[in-house]
Amino acid sequence: MPEPRTLIDHLRARAQAQPAALHARFVHPDGRVEEQTYGELERRTRQYARFLAQAGAQPGQVVLIVLQHSIDLMPAFYGAMWLGAIPAFLPFPTGRLHIGKYYSDMRALVERTRPHSILTYSELAEELATCFQGEPHVPQLLLHERLTPTAPLHGDPVAADPEDVSCIQYSSGSTGLQKGAALSHRAILNECRGVGEFFGMSARDVFVTWVPLYHDWGLVCNAIHPLVLGAPFVLLSPVHWVARPAVVLEAITKYKATVYWQPNFAFNFMTKRVKEEELAGIDLSSLRLLGNGAEPCLYDSHEMFAQRFAKVGFKREALGIVYGMAEVVNSVIGAGNREPIRVDVIDRVQLQEKGRAEPCHPRDENALRMLGVGRGFVGTRFKIIDDDRRELPDRSVGEIAILSECLFNGYFNNPEVTAQKLDQGWYISGDLGYRADGILYVTGRKSDLIIIGGENFYPQDIEYMVSEHAQVVAGRVAAIGVEDAELGTQKLVVIAESKSEDPEVHKDIKRFIRRELASRLNLNCDRIVIAPHKWLYKTSSGKIARIPNLRRLHEIDPSAPKYQGKA
Repeated sequence: MPEPRTLIDHLRARAQAQPAALHARFVHPDGRVEEQTYGELERRTRQYARFLAQAGAQPGQVVLIVLQHSIDLMPAFYGAMWLGAIPAFLPFPTGRLHIGKYYSDMRALVERTRPHSILTYSELAEELATCFQGEPHVPQLLLHERLTPTAPLHGDPVAADPEDVSCIQYSSGSTGLQKGAALSHRAILNECRGVGEFFGMSARDVFVTWVPLYHDWGLVCNAIHPLVLGAPFVLLSPVHWVARPAVVLEAITKYKATVYWQPNFAFNFMTKRVKEEELAGIDLSSLRLLGNGAEPCLYDSHEMFAQRFAKVGFKREALGIVYGMAEVVNSVIGAGNREPIRVDVIDRVQLQEKGRAEPCHPRDENALRMLGVGRGFVGTRFKIIDDDRRELPDRSVGEIAILSECLFNGYFNNPEVTAQKLDQGWYISGDLGYRADGILYVTGRKSDLIIIGGENFYPQDIEYMVSEHAQVVAGRVAAIGVEDAELGTQKLVVIAESKSEDPEVHKDIKRFIRRELASRLNLNCDRIVIAPHKWLYKTSSGKIARIPNLRRLHEIDPSAPKYQGKA
């Protein structure tokens, strides 16, 4: 076969050259493991392609896939692509998603995207049919149950150009309508090449994660990278992992995984939640890359994880960092492997007051340790810009802009927002950071930045401090800046979840928050609300949705204004 130029080319090449080689393992909470070879992947992909074609799906039309954790996820995805249609994964509704918001977001997404169909199960199809009643566009609801294991196969795939849109990757919608990044075959394959070369990936690797396939990290780094390399991957259900995080350590041990991806919060979560007795028999010595990304990467998170799991074979040099977003496929900047992760010790006060990352002594009372997310992979450059999009010098905090061979084709059916985010080929990320000695350091999201009295505060710093209280649920805190027209600046609102219903415990949490923020950040908090466990909205990617939670604050604090969010 000629050199593969599209994802379907790669799929066919693998199925032809190594049909019996393992493609994927899906591990289920009941211990069941589904395995799939490359030959089986192609056969099942062609069944989905035939099924979608019979439903009338045409090249260029969008097919939304809303299926639960199973071996059929990637064949359904590739089946749409086989036809020249454009697949997109969406999360299946679970207990951790607010169901009313889920259907509201789904209606808005369908109105924007105008998909041909939604592939799902009969029980969800009934709910979706009700959800779309009266809407101007109602997609076909295709039932997964109707595709049998003996279903007929589609013929050859529709010819595709590398520049064609291969799939859509949706944002998690933490601050508004989900945007669909349209990704070409070229962009995805360039991203695979950049990450693969930097971390020295090959067919000898074994990938594992629990990050779901509707997240660009799960889809690209754990499913598409292995296809391109000819390496197997292991995927666990995120619901399974949250309930029992040690399950991923067991999978690493059993399958001798070499590459494992997880976001920063998972380092803290696993360090604290994995029980000592669960480490019996665990061996992490096969891991050569534990990649961190998808949110700000913290020095303390790496340290606590490396110390806790060193005794079961985890090597500190396996730690890696990647930075990117769906608009550049996934990861285009990184550190680790051949280039160690840099730690930059800077003055927190200078960062807050002047937007400068000034070095200081590690023992200084204002010392803040920043992890460098690295350099651009092959075909990628970055710069730091001000509000007028002029490049800033080293150690000045500004917005991160990226120029990359992995750039998306634009937001699907959304040219206005696409134009706002692109400037002469540079993607304007919305993230804040600084450059030092060629290394990128990320400080937070521009839209989340809290500015009080002219000083900048990053919500993740506040949330991390609040989570140090023993009665606060770690990772379930929201720090939000609210505009105050009378004061001419923002006020800080903190929402913290606690499993305790004791009023005295709530008082102690509030005292702790006020004391710590005042002593460590010289920051006063206007309003602190203690929320019951699991009250806070999270996005489909597991991030706290700050503004949507602010808008519903009066539900648990009747005295709170009905906030509309930041101006």
